[in-house]
Amino acid sequence: MMNQTYYSPLRVVLVACSIVVMAMRAEAFHVQPLSLTPSPLRSTEQNLQLPEATESLSRRKIIGQLSSLVMFPILTGATPALAESEEAYVRTPSPNDKFKFSYTITPPPSFAPGNKPLKTHLDEINFSIPDVRGYTLGVTVDPVRIASIKDFGTPEEIAAKVVTAEVNRDGVFQVTLAKDPVEDSAGCYDIEYISDGKRGKKRFGTRIYIQDGFLYVLTVQSKEAEFDEAREKEVQACIKSFRPL
Repeated sequence: MMNQTYYSPLRVVLVACSIVVMAMRAEAFHVQPLSLTPSPLRSTEQNLQLPEATESLSRRKIIGQLSSLVMFPILTGATPALAESEEAYVRTPSPNDKFKFSYTITPPPSFAPGNKPLKTHLDEINFSIPDVRGYTLGVTVDPVRIASIKDFGTPEEIAAKVVTAEVNRDGVFQVTLAKDPVEDSAGCYDIEYISDGKRGKKRFGTRIYIQDGFLYVLTVQSKEAEFDEAREKEVQACIKSFRPL
């Protein structure tokens, strides 16, 4: 559990993020091309250029939602841990909920689900191991107006947006893609990157789906120093288990 002195500034950041997203929705739809400097991306030192375009409200909304995923660490509440053996976690709405979404994920053993103290998405669930810091995962769900992630961009374009948001965070020195972003056979995008900043090096793995009018995003975070072969295998198994129902 994180203490109160750590929560308070994060709540301020989350409120600020929500204000930024609302401002993005209200402004004109014309956007300038995004580019990344050579240092944040892999050893190829190749800029990712995103074409100048007129984006729909839904696309701007997705940019804000993806950006918010990397602007704060994942927090969890105190809830009972899952069993030591791997169990699939299924998230479904109640019959009275307006939005009908559902997904499944199999977290690593001993991960406990919990809600964030301040939500910035339609639905947010986070998981962590009790008394273990720096190894967490979270799933967010938001309604969108586009039918496919391909309508929003290629894996490289989405990765550029995610990495740009991370590298612009206060206290982040450098961001590098750990692997080439790819489209999975299930129709989702997988992005893995390393963020180096004041709080140390962290490894992030992200899986992004758009299905039936909802944007589903899984983000797994680990300290880079602890990201050994065993943890990588564990993280990849978790990422591959995540899918909408």
